[in-house]
Amino acid sequence: MRGGVDVIREGDVTMISAVTGIVESLPVYRAVRFLPTIAARDRRPMVNGLKLFMAGHKNARFFRYAVMTCAKPVPAMGDLRGAIQELSRRISKWANRTKKFGVKVLFRGIEFTRKTAEERGMADRYPADTILYHVHANVIYWPTRALKAAEWEAFLRDTHDFIGAEWRDNGKVAKVEEIVKYCSKPNDTLAASENELVWLYHETTKLKICQPLGDFKRWMCELNKRGEKVVRVHLGRGDGRLMRIRKMSRKDGADDADEAPGGPTEDQERPVVDGAEKAELKERSEPPANIVLGLSLPQWRHSPWAEPMLMIQHYDPARLSEESAFDIREWQRQARDWWDEAFAPQPEEALRVARMALDDAMSNEEIREAAEAAPYIFNTCRPTVRHGDEEVGEEELDDDVKSIVAMFEGATVVKLKPRPATEDDEIPFEAPDRERRCAELRESLARSEARWAEWRASAASDCRIAA
Repeated sequence: MRGGVDVIREGDVTMISAVTGIVESLPVYRAVRFLPTIAARDRRPMVNGLKLFMAGHKNARFFRYAVMTCAKPVPAMGDLRGAIQELSRRISKWANRTKKFGVKVLFRGIEFTRKTAEERGMADRYPADTILYHVHANVIYWPTRALKAAEWEAFLRDTHDFIGAEWRDNGKVAKVEEIVKYCSKPNDTLAASENELVWLYHETTKLKICQPLGDFKRWMCELNKRGEKVVRVHLGRGDGRLMRIRKMSRKDGADDADEAPGGPTEDQERPVVDGAEKAELKERSEPPANIVLGLSLPQWRHSPWAEPMLMIQHYDPARLSEESAFDIREWQRQARDWWDEAFAPQPEEALRVARMALDDAMSNEEIREAAEAAPYIFNTCRPTVRHGDEEVGEEELDDDVKSIVAMFEGATVVKLKPRPATEDDEIPFEAPDRERRCAELRESLARSEARWAEWRASAASDCRIAA
């Protein structure tokens, strides 16, 4: 991040290029809530959880949404942390006060907007170019019973007096995404200066920006105790459904089931462990190394030519087992076969082009042309080209193509033989089941149109008889 704060730390997943062999450790972002990537990561489980909670709640149609805004904005470099904490504490205390009205508070999410004093119409109180941050909270609450007009008025008045901020009821909850938002708009973050970003980092570190309350909090706690999470499961054809699934556990079970869960007690004699046993125990306590998670789709990650990436957890070449090494070699062999079938250049040539691009020795247009020309450049290790393909002489090439071919020593340019017309004719553009559904739909529309035509004719005849 600009300003010198490191927001990235090393992760435990390593990506290895299946063809070129480049090893890259995937970074993990720290919990910097105002960065869009982190905000989206933290927002998704809260949105999914709240949607599923409301879907299973019989009184979800009575949930209401309100906004509480602090009375005074906070100038940049001011006490933004104190303003957020004060508003959060007041909402927590207000959640206890609302019980006497039969109202339960379910969620609280903090936001802050960034504008100048002139844009906020406060140039009479601050210099016009002063950056002001205005803190407000989105709240979901549930009136558990029907409140009479006098009770509702008393509830609103008590809330306004206690919160000490602007209070606005926005009616029933219609869309969860409009309530569980990012704490800061991405455009505001981009417009902030380096000093502001560092100040925001320190002012929001370890703060609970979005927090479930009341019944929703207990529901989320039960979900966590069962080791479950809420995700959207794709059902095909673009459809999906929120479901609870088991979390993947990273902890290994205890090696000795008879050992006390808290370790040796005072009455038990502690065993004497020598150096070799200490090393063995340390190795056993470390997480398993070199877990091959799978192979990704081809990516343009390290060269202009796409290649699959091996995903390995806890990568440690010194602890590479025979089984893991075999899996890695097999995936690399398969990826290299795909690479050769696509007529891609030798891996070292691909890396050479990538290095030239990094050193600004090639323009973006030259890189694109090299990547597009790759399927037409063949290695001359074969005695002849494929049957039916026509070799192109150097005199027939223009200067641009010659410069590209010059990067691949010993290469020959050929013109691929076009596929026969019958081959194209055999490609099914519609799957059989889709054609069947379309035919059924057309028949249904035809039947409906015939019924409507019959009805219109009957109605017109009745009108004539009545006349």
